[in-house]
Amino acid sequence: MNMHLPRIRLASGLLLGAALLAGEASAQTCAAPAALAINQSTWIDTCFADTSLVFVCQMFELSGPAGIARVTLPYPVGRISVQSMTGGYDPVLFLLRSQCNNSSSCGMAVDSGFVIDTLELREVDSGDYYLAIAPMAGFSQSVPCGQVLVTYSMTAAEQALTLDGVFRGGISAPSSNP
Repeated sequence: MNMHLPRIRLASGLLLGAALLAGEASAQTCAAPAALAINQSTWIDTCFADTSLVFVCQMFELSGPAGIARVTLPYPVGRISVQSMTGGYDPVLFLLRSQCNNSSSCGMAVDSGFVIDTLELREVDSGDYYLAIAPMAGFSQSVPCGQVLVTYSMTAAEQALTLDGVFRGGISAPSSNP
């Protein structure tokens, strides 16, 4: 009888692990985006992503759900790389400025046609962005959803710039009156 106890524990552990993955998957929508941390990777399963986002950058129609991540750029340095982990899934990356909806303006869009797409952040302004990851209608014969690994990376020098208070919002010049 005790021989079955470890199997029950293992099965409950697997169920708990699946529940945690489902919980992470639900945090990939415009309402609850995944947070990108510097020099860390984030796993996003777009099959559990935002289906209300059907147009991006006011002109591109999506052909599958959009995995959403949020990134704040106090200084525009670094890069975001997205690697498809699902065969046949080739998403386009859209950097949406300040808001995440069907009428959001676009900071940048990238699709290299390879397994890894990279956004060079030095090409955009500082600010708050949403990264939408989804295939574009009529652009590729991609499967409608899949799993991706998102990496937000910076060199040590780039990271030092983001930590410098000069580039943070809300800073004002000193008063001319002593």
